[in-house]
Amino acid sequence: MAKLAINGGSKVVPEGMIKPWPHITEDDKVAVMEALERASPWRYPFEEVVELERAWAEFTGMRFALACNSGTAALHLCVVACEIGPGDEVLVPADTFLASASCVLHSNGIPIFVDVHPKTYNIDPSKIEERITERTKAIVAVDLHGLPADYDEIYEIAKKYGLKVIEDGAQAHGATYRGRQVGSLGDCAGCSLNGSKCLSALGEGGLFTTNDEKMRELAERARMFGEYVEPGKPREYNAYMMGWNYRLDPLQAAFARSQLRRLPEMTEWRIRNGRYLTERLGEIPGIQPPYVPQDRTHVYFFYPILVRPEELGVDDIPIDEFRDILCRVMNAEGVPIKAWQTRPVPAQSLFQFLDGYGKGCPWSCPYSRKGIKYDPDEYPVASDICRRRVVLGHSTDSFGPPNGIELMEKYAEAFYKVFVENLGEFLDSVRKEAKVA
Repeated sequence: MAKLAINGGSKVVPEGMIKPWPHITEDDKVAVMEALERASPWRYPFEEVVELERAWAEFTGMRFALACNSGTAALHLCVVACEIGPGDEVLVPADTFLASASCVLHSNGIPIFVDVHPKTYNIDPSKIEERITERTKAIVAVDLHGLPADYDEIYEIAKKYGLKVIEDGAQAHGATYRGRQVGSLGDCAGCSLNGSKCLSALGEGGLFTTNDEKMRELAERARMFGEYVEPGKPREYNAYMMGWNYRLDPLQAAFARSQLRRLPEMTEWRIRNGRYLTERLGEIPGIQPPYVPQDRTHVYFFYPILVRPEELGVDDIPIDEFRDILCRVMNAEGVPIKAWQTRPVPAQSLFQFLDGYGKGCPWSCPYSRKGIKYDPDEYPVASDICRRRVVLGHSTDSFGPPNGIELMEKYAEAFYKVFVENLGEFLDSVRKEAKVA
């Protein structure tokens, strides 16, 4: 029986086996070079951007799509499209990336957090109504890690209270909920094209979608300095509203459009890898692989694993310390797991200090409800997930092509080596590093 790599044994996953994401083909290179040839003189809109918008609208089945320069910008366009303004409150899951909440602050709205479901890690519909006030205007549903949220339940509540649903699909391109594509599940949706995402622009980028004409118009104006630029007509240079410069670069648009042609194939690859690894890890004590309801698919932007040291009889070491030691042990085996979002968003300093733009804005704004505070103890499920979670995936250890079942087999072998074959050695290492007698 080989000893652990962290103690001098051989690593399970050999150097160079893991291929980075995105998977770049000759077609991608040709697309970018052709866009480069057409990129001068500067013009608006670029053909590559318009083509990406058309293709994403067709892929998602939505009437309108707008490309912008980041996923955060796409989410802010959603907030603008929903006419969120000073003092308006928007419900956001407590476990997510900051942008799911900061996009609300960008329009001087107030994020109000909701705990998440213990199995899907997405916003818990049973906890939503208790957070609704007379100022609530929308719900942000995040498709976290690549798994769509519970949209039917969310919409039932939204319709009851007259709220808009904003889909944050940043991590879940290609996933489906009851046969419908991510990007089509909200009244409007924002998806990221960050280089690490399942649909990548290599650098940064974002996609906004909606079926509503007014939402499209508001989002389009916000993207372009508050102006309305009508194709084929001279630019008026007149801002009708507050706007930003959220335009997408044509080279990034060309790369993303090329990748989109292969998104169904790449999605199948991810699903196959994730299902295989879950099957292999499901019987190993001390870890919990992700759960996927039967009515949706998971595309594993992140493959989340929760550590459960209590199943191994370890109850004298803080869970987050056990997690961090496990990361070091597994990385030594060649498995690049890491912690992600180690605290709920409302526990971040931004929401504890309530300074925002300075002088306490937007919470101190006269339009805002007084006395809003963010107590991390109000989100016990999110807090527990953040203490326990490690992830595979992202750009340096993707579940997408060309990484396949052979790599998943090595990942599973490494977990089996640590948690089964060498459990005693692993726990000795844990206790030694944690300095437990």
